[in-house]
Amino acid sequence: MAKRTKYDASIAFLQQAGPGKTIAVYRDKEVLYSQHSPGDAIFYLQSGLVKLTMAMRARRKKAVVSVLQAGDIFGECSLGAQGRRVTTATSIGTSTITRLERATFRRKINQDTAFAEMFIGYLISQAARYKADLADHFLNSCEKRLARLLLMHGSLVQKSGSGYSTLRFSQSALAEMVGTTRARVNGFMNEFREKGYIRYNGGLEIDAPTLTAFLQE
Repeated sequence: MAKRTKYDASIAFLQQAGPGKTIAVYRDKEVLYSQHSPGDAIFYLQSGLVKLTMAMRARRKKAVVSVLQAGDIFGECSLGAQGRRVTTATSIGTSTITRLERATFRRKINQDTAFAEMFIGYLISQAARYKADLADHFLNSCEKRLARLLLMHGSLVQKSGSGYSTLRFSQSALAEMVGTTRARVNGFMNEFREKGYIRYNGGLEIDAPTLTAFLQE
């Protein structure tokens, strides 16, 4: 039997219910928390997808800040002095999520050095990912942002026997994440199909190698 590492113990803590911790299954489009609401808990995504959005009420605009996958921790801004949510978290499809009360999470960080190291490492990797996303937004076209999005999130697709992957998102959701219109995403998808990057076979399938080659051009 493989030896259990400190990292495994930290993940097990996040995956199990207990004092100050609850596990719930969320429905598609169910909101976990809203922007500007009190930040009283941290969340761990066990399975599924969650999107974080930020809205500007004065301009009636909304942007997708991030799409989270299994293993991600979110709502960590509530640990700071501000105490208010800066984004809205919404389940994409069905997701299983652990909710940890803020006091419980803080106590674990203070008492468990290995857990604190794991959490710091996670925050560093998240900061790097956000920087890459920001650079992608400013430096790449909408077409390449769409290609990168399809390739970057492993759980957006499901492997098929042919080696292709089946997309789980609607074009409207993709447009929201890329930062463009559904019509433009539809146009890009048609171009991708003509070039062999994707195909329709009872659903949309992605050919990752050819789409990667296009992204690296």
